[in-house]
Amino acid sequence: MGIFRNGFILLFDWYTKQIFTATLMKLYPANLFEKLGFDTIIESVSGLTRSEMGWEEVQAFQPVSNSAFIEGELNRTSDMMRLLSSGEEVPFNHPHDVREAARKSRVERAILDGERMHKIKQFCATCRILKQFIKSREETYPYLSELSTGFIPLKELEDTIDRVISEHGSVKDNASPELRQIRNSLNARRNELRSSMEKIMRRATKDGYLTETEATIRNGRMVLAVKAEHKRKMSGFIQDVSSTGQTVYMEPTEALHINNDIRELERREHREVEKILMQLTAQIGSFNDFIQQNSVAAGYFDALMARASFCRNLDAEIPEINTVGHLEIHDGRNPILLLKQKNLPKDKREPIVPLNLTLDSHEKGLIVTGPNAGGKSVTLKTIGIFQLLVQSGFAIPANAASKIPIFSGVFLDMGDEQSIDNDLSTFSSRLVWTRDTLDEADSNSLVLVDEAGTGTDPEEGVALFQAFLEALNEKGCQVIATTHHGNLKVFAHNHPRFVNASMEFNQTTLSPTYVFKKGAPGSSYAFEIAERTGVASGVLKRARDLIGSSKNKLESLILDMENRAQEASSLRNKLAAEERKLEKIQKEYDQRLSTLKTERDKLREKALQEASAVMKSANSRIEEAIRQIIESKGDKKKIKEIREGVEKHKSQVDKELGKVSSRRKQKQKKYSEPPKVGDPVLLLDSNSAGELVEIMGNNAVVLMNGLRVKTKFKNLAKTDKPKEDKKTGYQLSSYGDDDGIITKSVAPSLDIRGFRGEDAVIRVNEYLDKVSTTHLKQVEIIHGKGDGILKKLVHEQLAKRKEVQKFDLAPWEQGGPGCTKIQMK
Repeated sequence: MGIFRNGFILLFDWYTKQIFTATLMKLYPANLFEKLGFDTIIESVSGLTRSEMGWEEVQAFQPVSNSAFIEGELNRTSDMMRLLSSGEEVPFNHPHDVREAARKSRVERAILDGERMHKIKQFCATCRILKQFIKSREETYPYLSELSTGFIPLKELEDTIDRVISEHGSVKDNASPELRQIRNSLNARRNELRSSMEKIMRRATKDGYLTETEATIRNGRMVLAVKAEHKRKMSGFIQDVSSTGQTVYMEPTEALHINNDIRELERREHREVEKILMQLTAQIGSFNDFIQQNSVAAGYFDALMARASFCRNLDAEIPEINTVGHLEIHDGRNPILLLKQKNLPKDKREPIVPLNLTLDSHEKGLIVTGPNAGGKSVTLKTIGIFQLLVQSGFAIPANAASKIPIFSGVFLDMGDEQSIDNDLSTFSSRLVWTRDTLDEADSNSLVLVDEAGTGTDPEEGVALFQAFLEALNEKGCQVIATTHHGNLKVFAHNHPRFVNASMEFNQTTLSPTYVFKKGAPGSSYAFEIAERTGVASGVLKRARDLIGSSKNKLESLILDMENRAQEASSLRNKLAAEERKLEKIQKEYDQRLSTLKTERDKLREKALQEASAVMKSANSRIEEAIRQIIESKGDKKKIKEIREGVEKHKSQVDKELGKVSSRRKQKQKKYSEPPKVGDPVLLLDSNSAGELVEIMGNNAVVLMNGLRVKTKFKNLAKTDKPKEDKKTGYQLSSYGDDDGIITKSVAPSLDIRGFRGEDAVIRVNEYLDKVSTTHLKQVEIIHGKGDGILKKLVHEQLAKRKEVQKFDLAPWEQGGPGCTKIQMK
């Protein structure tokens, strides 16, 4: 993130390319990172880096208190998380650490080897390509694209190194004309030497002088492995002897001058390569400052990727930040617990109970109470680690609606701080911490205390801590503390800026639920847990007597309050479930009403099309009659026949239009009369028919197939009494849409209660066959509740019918599980 200087950090603004300072958070004590687990997170993130620069950047992560800087870091983290989630490959392939090599290249007559030069070229190419990559995605990742300004393209240096150094780190033959000439000569002489040696080997092998059939190299010269007893039979120079003395390595006289030429050419090659590398090193040195800046940018980018990857692994979200002290944590999970879980087999992972906590800006103190191992300390640590993470640019494993304030410092008192070296007991160390915290904390500090008031006489310890709380409150600090002391519960209750909270405890099983509850103190449940553990009843009775009746009454009051709170929570959950159920019913009604309106529009369109067809037919007949009259040239007999034909067709047209008109008038008449109790009625929002049995002001009750349905009175229209089919005994509905198109002959409901399985299936299928020949889109089958056998048979048959679009149990006010509503295709 930057360079640290005496409580400040020097930061580089990637957008403006300016250096500015950000204030580091005050953190006390020195091992605060270890106590809250921040060091564990740093190590985990470090393992996700790809470069030495990125690893160093992560190791230097420190929370700061500048809200503008924090917001920028969170925005970049958010962009990087989205980029990594997109599945797009980030071109960050060769982030080599070339800083030391680049610095060395500035030394006069320094020489870098070809391998390091090749790495510098790869690093420069990585920075250039990465800059193009993030810059081209500016609209999608605006905060991430700001980092592109930190990378300086060094294409000129890349090309220069590429002309000289191969991908294997060796100097290319064409690096200079002199080197090309030397290597050509060298290759020619080596080939000549190889040919000469092969001729000599064939002769020596034939004579049985050699121990090996291949030439080898000794002291940089090509030699033959000759048996020691034959060394005087060959002309040459001994360059080496085997460890056993049985083999001598001889350079034949014929190869001597060639080997000498090769050695000379190799020396010339070395001098030329050294000269080329020295020149190239000097060129690299001129780019040192740019390479160092690219290394800083690459390290930051690498650390940012690692940070975003870590956050994604924990399903973390970016919270809202504020500077007014408002704290909200929704579904927060401690990241250290999440990391531990990920290292366990899935079948051994236990669910983590999320933390939900809200502290308004005027609530400057929170006293958390409850039983041991109930989650108080974990809650305290979760708040602390969230603070460090957010102010270091991390997302947190909590809902995105969470709100985290920005603090100038975090002061933590947790665990045993006794010191043998400093001759401090646990209580003395707490007093030192108290003194230092009062000296260093300011109005924007967060103070976290675990097990407040312990380590000395309870009354004196509580008095000291209460005074400490009051002093911190005067400073304006935000304080969160856990305790078992009843006096501190009373203090929080009476103080206008403090609030009680507790960790929920199941009083039935005497086990913690780890659920945080704000607004009421919690009990320690010492006697209840002791009783469950099997402590003698006489001991428990004596203990209760010793603490006094007032203490007993207070604990009983707390227990009763907690029990009532749990009951209220259960009722709230049930109410929420009912609200969700009602929302589902409302949604179903809205969908059905929409379907009916769509069907009405279709029927209206069909009626208009039918009327249009009738009129078109009439017009065609008249046009045909006119044509025939013209063709008859005034023949009276012919005209009379034509007139009679037109009159006949006119009668047919009037008859068809009359049917449509009469149906409309009949429906308008029916709808114009307000229904009375006992009248057959139609529910306008569902086209369902029934009998009006009760009127209650603006509401009414309609009897439909034995079910009482409550609706608005204005939703009813008087209609004809349903007719009864003599063959089936069904009541046939007579209802329609706004254009009077009426569907008859099939009831919108079938009652199969009382029928046995096979008979019920037959009646259901016969009914569906008839429904499929009509315009009915919604029908129902009443099967009753009972054991659910008829319901199961009905649903099996409906699932087999292709003309059935969907089906479901009726809403509770229309029969519920005793009736199935069916939507036809």
